[in-house]
Amino acid sequence: MIAVVVVLLLVVMGFLLLAGICYVGPFKYLAVFRPSRRYDSRTRQGEIVFYGASNFTLWKEMEEDLAPYPVQNHGFGNSADVDLVRYADKLLYPYVPKIVVFQTGSNDYLRIEGDDAEKIRRCMENKRRMFSDFHSRLPDAKFIVMSGLLLPGRKQFLALTQEINQELQELCATTPYMRFIDASAMTYNGETFHEELFRKDGIHLNHTGQLRWAQEYILPVLQEEWNLKPTEVNQTTQESKS
Repeated sequence: MIAVVVVLLLVVMGFLLLAGICYVGPFKYLAVFRPSRRYDSRTRQGEIVFYGASNFTLWKEMEEDLAPYPVQNHGFGNSADVDLVRYADKLLYPYVPKIVVFQTGSNDYLRIEGDDAEKIRRCMENKRRMFSDFHSRLPDAKFIVMSGLLLPGRKQFLALTQEINQELQELCATTPYMRFIDASAMTYNGETFHEELFRKDGIHLNHTGQLRWAQEYILPVLQEEWNLKPTEVNQTTQESKS
């Protein structure tokens, strides 16, 4: 009987992972998508790598929505900063990206014990160390740091996420190779959450939310940072996918 229960639990966990749902419980540290290479690092270097958690992973139309820029989606679900560091040798460094777009958030807080002040302190320590390590390996890359999304499904982390976003913005403002994108207003207006931008779990953006993220926040910054005319970007995209 015990063996049957264990098998059923593992099956349920598998479905949760495939659905992109953040599992929290006794096996929460196992609930990280197995990251895998989707792009050929021999032919796809010098592009724009999106590196982060499940709101990147579940953005299946990313390449189309961010055209004509040559983007690669290297997100993997339920990842935190420590996971981004762990898998950088596989998913980040071989691609020698010109730009890296980062997005993590409440997954980090779930793994850190203590009160909000302790979570903020340790979270920012991890982020500073992570960005410094990545910069040492990718000295010519520009790092674009997305604000942590304010999530209706994790309202308990609202104030904490806002504080982390403020510290991230200050870090980026004083670090030449980093730039911050504050998308806080997209999902929270100061009183209520824009739940229509999310899937039913209130954690992951639906495609309407992804398109707004792209059009109002990400694309304007890529246009400034990529430094190519539209015709040149189109040519680069065609060559990278050929």
